[in-house]
Amino acid sequence: MRVAIHQPNFLPWLGIFQRLFLVDVFLFFDHVQAMGGRSWLSRNRLLVGGQEYWLTMPVRKSGRLGQKVVEVEINYQVDFVPKHLKTIELNYRRAPHFDVVFPLLEALYLKRHTRISEFNMEFIESVARLLALPVRFARTSSLARENPQLEGLKGNAQILETCRAAGATEYVSGGGCLDFIEPASFERSGIAFYFQRFSHPVYPQIGSRQFVANLSILDALFNAGVPRTQEMIMQSTKDRPMEYAA
Repeated sequence: MRVAIHQPNFLPWLGIFQRLFLVDVFLFFDHVQAMGGRSWLSRNRLLVGGQEYWLTMPVRKSGRLGQKVVEVEINYQVDFVPKHLKTIELNYRRAPHFDVVFPLLEALYLKRHTRISEFNMEFIESVARLLALPVRFARTSSLARENPQLEGLKGNAQILETCRAAGATEYVSGGGCLDFIEPASFERSGIAFYFQRFSHPVYPQIGSRQFVANLSILDALFNAGVPRTQEMIMQSTKDRPMEYAA
């Protein structure tokens, strides 16, 4: 069973969805401590006025130092929902596929989830279904309840033991963990280790003279549509296959 593990990011980029395409099971890394300050858990980039724009969901942090990802609450005392939806609508309503994608996003916002991980996970799972990605989802918080030894682990040991608890035989990692990950330790445990190799595709982008990469997948869905986004994910996988870290 091929597994990937990642925090449930806010409106994540195409690279996350390409990793979903590569694996059988995607584990939402939600039992670990949430990062302080700004993080991908609560913000991501869209194209606004032809420029990168950070869209941020307000969360409750004051007096909650050390809270886990699964515990972080959305702060509805800030009236952000109308502003977010209006910002997205004004900047993408002329995009070719706006009418297909925006109603799904609007319905998600109007559910008013209590915790940001719930919002983020529902977005990711909904887009995965939209793209017909053959992946199953699970949460490390559920895994940790069944395997108490996962609590308190850090770094490479945390990822390795989570894979072992999930029954992984293969693990697909992003490239942002090279400072702590030890592929050889996975191999010794009978888990083949791969690095994702993602090359961002270029597509027509409304409102921009020069293509802006690494935005939320919403940008691709609005501009390129669902079938083309599927094709881009699959083509990127063919162009840059996973790298085996023996």
